[in-house]
Amino acid sequence: MTSSLQAALDPSAIAVIGASENPDKIGGRPLLYLSMFGFRGEVWPVNPKRDEVQGRRTVPRLSALSRAPDLAIIAVPGEAAVAALDECGEVGVKVAIMMASGFGETADPAAQAAERAMVARARARGVRMIGPNSQGLANFGTGAVPSFSSMFLEVPPQDGPVGIVSQSGAMSVVPYGLLRGRGIGVRHTHATGNDADVTVCELAAAVAADPALKLLLLYLESIPDPHHLAEAAAIARDRGLPIVALKSGRTAAGQAAAQSHTGALANEDRLVDAFLERHGIWRADDTTDLVAAAELYLKGWRPGGRRMVAISNSGATCVMAADAASAAGLDLTP
Repeated sequence: MTSSLQAALDPSAIAVIGASENPDKIGGRPLLYLSMFGFRGEVWPVNPKRDEVQGRRTVPRLSALSRAPDLAIIAVPGEAAVAALDECGEVGVKVAIMMASGFGETADPAAQAAERAMVARARARGVRMIGPNSQGLANFGTGAVPSFSSMFLEVPPQDGPVGIVSQSGAMSVVPYGLLRGRGIGVRHTHATGNDADVTVCELAAAVAADPALKLLLLYLESIPDPHHLAEAAAIARDRGLPIVALKSGRTAAGQAAAQSHTGALANEDRLVDAFLERHGIWRADDTTDLVAAAELYLKGWRPGGRRMVAISNSGATCVMAADAASAAGLDLTP
């Protein structure tokens, strides 16, 4: 794992730019979560209009801090978000999560150019950016939950053996909620948004290195950097960590929707299937499939070969099992 992404997953200090007293606002909920879920590092609210936010003393700007935080949450919109990212570079922040939208996911060429330009400036100054259009990250193993999702209020978290990495905010927390409903604990649930800098695949490689994980679930709208996904698969394979991926955008309509959602570019579906199969990543068909697979994989069962047997009180289900086995290249014992 690179040191910068380690700073995102396990930071020693977090600044919240645009910190709010109201825990229902984007700049207020991360502060609430950092207190609620036991983050042990330092937390620095940044707000030039208030002396105190949620019981914490504020500073008017990042440069007023005695040292740079590892991670900065940018919870201000538009041009203010761009300026905040530039300031992160000036003071030495390692990773910034930009929650603002209205950049590369739009059809506006100027907004797309602004996204590219701010990423270039950030990289030149050594800052990695997650987002824009990111709902945030959550590591319940460390209490580092720089997220504005309301799901963690509705469904109480429990640290566990599952990690979720998603381009979509909703698809980072919907599987979380369904897994918690089955009594399964979740350690990581992260949403990368537009993937303008740190991608879902790169973050997946970082999360796969967590020794506490026994299963990694991915939601992908595109695979812009297959080398990082191949790296994640290699890390997982070396430590026996299964990866299950839900890749949307199978159709032209789905690909168009993905472009407007996170700015994701299309991948030809048959190539996606071949890539995932080559790297040992099982592809789920839908959210139900993704979550249902978790209980099976967490049992730790491993097939010893390619032969199988179907046992049923119905001839029809055995016929369907034979079809499925044949399609998967398995030998169904008669």
